[in-house]
Amino acid sequence: MSVPGREPSARARARRGRPRRRARDDQPTRRPGRPAGASGDRTRERIVRAAVEIFARDGLAGASVRDIARQARIRVSTLYHYFPAKEALYREVQDRVHAEIREQMLSVLGSGLDIRETAREAVGRAFEFFLGNRAYAKLGYRTALEVGPAIEAGHRIADRWVGFIEGALRPAEVRGLVKEIDPVFLMATVDALLHWHIVNEAFYRRLLGRGLDDADVARRAREHVISVALRTLGLE
Repeated sequence: MSVPGREPSARARARRGRPRRRARDDQPTRRPGRPAGASGDRTRERIVRAAVEIFARDGLAGASVRDIARQARIRVSTLYHYFPAKEALYREVQDRVHAEIREQMLSVLGSGLDIRETAREAVGRAFEFFLGNRAYAKLGYRTALEVGPAIEAGHRIADRWVGFIEGALRPAEVRGLVKEIDPVFLMATVDALLHWHIVNEAFYRRLLGRGLDDADVARRAREHVISVALRTLGLE
C-alpha cells in the first residue's frame, strides 16, 4: 500500500514486478495433517510399535489412545493424523503381526523340505517368532477374549490362515502323507499351544524354577509343541 505523495521504495517496486509463484500441477498432494517422507514414516512406525505393547497389555477395550501416544512419545493429536480411531490402529497392528508370521511360513514352504520336515520347521519357526516377540503372543491371547471390532479383525485374519493351512496340507492329504484333519481345528490347536506356552511364563517359573529366558526350558517347550503338532498330523 502506497502513501499519497510518497514514491514507492525500490524494494516495493521490485516486488511488484516479480511474477507470482504458481502451484505446480504435477506436484503430488497429500492428505492434510498426515506428514510425508521419512519423518512421517518413522512416526507411524513408533505409533504401531507402541500400540502393540499397549494392546498386548490392556486389550482393545482397555487401551487408551492417550496411553499409546505417551508410549510413542507423541501428542494424541499427532496420532489421529495417522489413524482416525483406535480400532483402525488395532486393525493395523493385527495386519502387521499377520504379515510378519506369514512371511516366515512362506519361507518355510519355499525351502523344498518334505512334509514332515516342513511341518516341524513351520511350527518351530512360529514358536521362535512369538518367543522373540512376546507382545505379539500376548496380543493374540487378548484378541481371543475381545468382543466387537477385535472379533471382526480376528475373523478376517483367521479366515486367511485357514485357507493358508488348507492349501499347504491338501496335496499331502491326497497323497496319503498326512491324516485327514479339519484345518480349523488344526489351526486352533497349534495356535493355542504357541500362545499359551509363550505367555505362561509364570507357569514355568513356578514348576521348573526357570522361565523361557532359559535356553534349555525354551528348547524343551519348543520341541514339545512341535511333537504335539506332528502327532496331530500323523507324522510322528
